[in-house]
Amino acid sequence: MVEMLEAIGIPGGDKWDDGSKHDGISKIHVRGGHTGIQTIHFEYVKNGQLKSGELFGVWDSGFTQTIEIDHLNNEHLESVEGYYNDASGNIQALQFKTNFKVSELIGYGKGTKFSLSVKGKIIIGFHGYIRSQTCPLVNSLGAYFTWIPASRLEAKGSKGGTQWDDGADHEGITKIHVRGGFEGIQYIKFDYVKSGQPKIGSVHGLSGRGFSQAVCFGISHVLIIDLISNLFFPPFSFSYCFQFEIDHLNNEHLVSVEGYYDDESRAIQALQFKTNIKTSELLGYEKGKKFSLADKGRKIIGFHGYAEKNLISLGAYFTTVSVSKSVCHGSKLNEYWDDGVFDGIRKVYVSYSINRVACITLDYVSNHTVVKRQHGKNKTLVEEFELDYPNEFITSVDGTFKYSCIRKVNCVTSLVFKTSKGKISPTFGSVTGTKFVLETKGCALVGFHGWTFLPYLTAIGAYFSPLPLPPTAEKLESQGYDRGAFWDDGVYDGVRKIYVGQCENGIAFLKFVYDKDMRMVIGDDHGNKTPFEVKELELEYPGEYITAVEGCYDKGIGSDAEVITMLKFKTNKRTSISFGSESCSSFLLEKEGYKIVGFHGKASNMIHQLGVHVMPIH
Repeated sequence: MVEMLEAIGIPGGDKWDDGSKHDGISKIHVRGGHTGIQTIHFEYVKNGQLKSGELFGVWDSGFTQTIEIDHLNNEHLESVEGYYNDASGNIQALQFKTNFKVSELIGYGKGTKFSLSVKGKIIIGFHGYIRSQTCPLVNSLGAYFTWIPASRLEAKGSKGGTQWDDGADHEGITKIHVRGGFEGIQYIKFDYVKSGQPKIGSVHGLSGRGFSQAVCFGISHVLIIDLISNLFFPPFSFSYCFQFEIDHLNNEHLVSVEGYYDDESRAIQALQFKTNIKTSELLGYEKGKKFSLADKGRKIIGFHGYAEKNLISLGAYFTTVSVSKSVCHGSKLNEYWDDGVFDGIRKVYVSYSINRVACITLDYVSNHTVVKRQHGKNKTLVEEFELDYPNEFITSVDGTFKYSCIRKVNCVTSLVFKTSKGKISPTFGSVTGTKFVLETKGCALVGFHGWTFLPYLTAIGAYFSPLPLPPTAEKLESQGYDRGAFWDDGVYDGVRKIYVGQCENGIAFLKFVYDKDMRMVIGDDHGNKTPFEVKELELEYPGEYITAVEGCYDKGIGSDAEVITMLKFKTNKRTSISFGSESCSSFLLEKEGYKIVGFHGKASNMIHQLGVHVMPIH
């Protein structure tokens, strides 16, 4: 459904209307001068083809600026802000915001400020008024809006049930209600935000079983209540109830759902929700087949699926996430620069003297290619700060600026960069003057803009985009014999050390030391130590990582001999010695292009099974 916002400004002159039958906007041309915006021309996209809007007025003397919108990469126009002169009625300045970037203010910011925007919708057409053709000036501007196009991910789970669909016309999700039990997820309900207002979703599944929905304090409380109800108030069944809240007012949004479903019971068994800020606990049981609902760089705005007495399957609607642009801190004088938005930042170079930052150079990453941008002029001292992209992002910049009596302008005097892994750069410059912070909760810095005067940085601002999800680990099935107790160390950034102990029949003991966020994590003991020596394999972390594990297992004589008999670890730099001895049955734990970041298996007083968690190598 198309929504029309009336033209803002002073009506009068010749009316023009490009209409609303477009998919989006590809290019904007603006011409103006000291009297205001003379004319504006839009190029649209319709049915995948470019379409030129009407051209009004003449291109007189003044400035001309063009804004390009990459509609092939899901970029779309979200809003227009500007100023108009109350006396003459002429629009004085315009600024355009897409989901990827914000243009500079085109024209002169004086008069009455106005805005054309509808939360959760995009602009697909314009209309307005323009003065006489002999002296063309734009008097007013209006726009047509529609919902952001959403991509639909088909429902994952078992077949059958009654179809339900919450739709995709939401800005986001505010709360998730889940009820489940031994059979699986009994029902799910989503609360949304639509046109800035809360919208309560419907229950999908059967909510009449178990304890009352009203007692959703959290899982631990409800488990206790349901256990009591099972004992004293049959025929209630064991169940749990859970609520997961999403703070959409502070840019938090849902990015993925993972879970398990079981074809035999025709029910989703477990669900886990991830936002750009936090992850819920796993709700339910790791039973059946694993599934994931995620679309890189996008957020979930709606759900659909199938349900009966339980939730049978779940699908989602995704849309792009908008970037935000901070103000510039310092003096806006002389030369403005704007790098725009990139995938991330690999390295920062800062040149500074005692009392001011002279130059900032950035190695951005765009489609796996490094793009270098430099602003200012390098002095004698240049220092670097390198990031582990794509596993690490800049999340904030602390800085200061101070007025220079010699140059009659504020100059940036210091910069400090902080990352998503908790790393902090050295202080580049001298902390003196007015402090400022470039930061948005749950977001990464993906571009910078600012001002330079002669060879110095006088102002700086940033673009922010939600932190991307870390690469999802994949669990490779364990190999060996189905004996002993299950263990799982979980997922980490990498492996630092491995300890292997043997017995007469094979491998009796394993212990791993991992790394998480640059901190050492010591794993649990698995199996038992014997009089045989425990051997150690230390990796040159983080430059060295495990890519594969070779092993053998043998049933041998007696049940206790059902054990892994040999292990050998292969890294990106070498292959370890063989721990133990080879036997008839062999296995290989490996996925091409991935590294091992965790181990799991089964053990008693010996190691019976071994499996791994892997992540893509970047």
